[in-house]
Amino acid sequence: MHNRNQSDLLPYEKLAILDIDRKKADSLPMEVKEKLMAGEVTPIMQVSINARNGSIITMPMKLQMTTDKNGAPALIAYPVRAELDWERNKVLNLTQQEAERLARGEVIQKAVNVNGEKTQQYLQLDPETKSVIHRRVTDIKLEQRLKDMEKVNDIELGMQQKQQVREGKPVELNVGGEKVSVGIDLKELQGFKLIKGDMKEWERQQKLRYDEIHPEYLGLVMTDKNRWEYQKVVDRQSVERAISLSPSRKETKANSLKL
Repeated sequence: MHNRNQSDLLPYEKLAILDIDRKKADSLPMEVKEKLMAGEVTPIMQVSINARNGSIITMPMKLQMTTDKNGAPALIAYPVRAELDWERNKVLNLTQQEAERLARGEVIQKAVNVNGEKTQQYLQLDPETKSVIHRRVTDIKLEQRLKDMEKVNDIELGMQQKQQVREGKPVELNVGGEKVSVGIDLKELQGFKLIKGDMKEWERQQKLRYDEIHPEYLGLVMTDKNRWEYQKVVDRQSVERAISLSPSRKETKANSLKL
């Protein structure tokens, strides 16, 4: 799958699978539509899926627009989970060590086989959903990001520093007498982030647990008034955090659902 920026229409056909018809999609807040069309991960949204037994399952998840290997529009859904279930994630095929690194807020690089296509991807745990966000390494355009940063700040990174960033490790720099930290962050639109502060500040921000700040998860919900509003979608103790579809569904074994 290719996480390319999208500048055309919303993926109406894919959104319809989640009971978001064209009217509902067009009424989404502009910030959410912009994130979708840019290939960025959306805020939590409450959506509905038709189960095989005919019932409708409502669940909170984040969405990300992408394309498949043939360039056709695709949608990745990141359901809210109780915790990272690395053993059942057959697509990413995580080891215990990799899962522990992700849980610590690290970004890792790994060869991932998706739909028969094996590519190097960056992986990062989303603290809200406990799902792993992943993007192809080539989609980040890291070399250009580094060149732009060097030009704007009139600095030059050493070979070792550049290699660290390529591997997903943040680096600390001195720019005009001030410390800044740069690195991969898949939650950002460009997949790359620069912050003011040293490595301790970077780690503090990366390890920041969303649910420690917000005991009640807010997400976009389509109300009876036919408009999207932010409402509480998951309680801290709610069993909805451990979403489980029918065990026979192949998608539940993966970290994310491809629509």
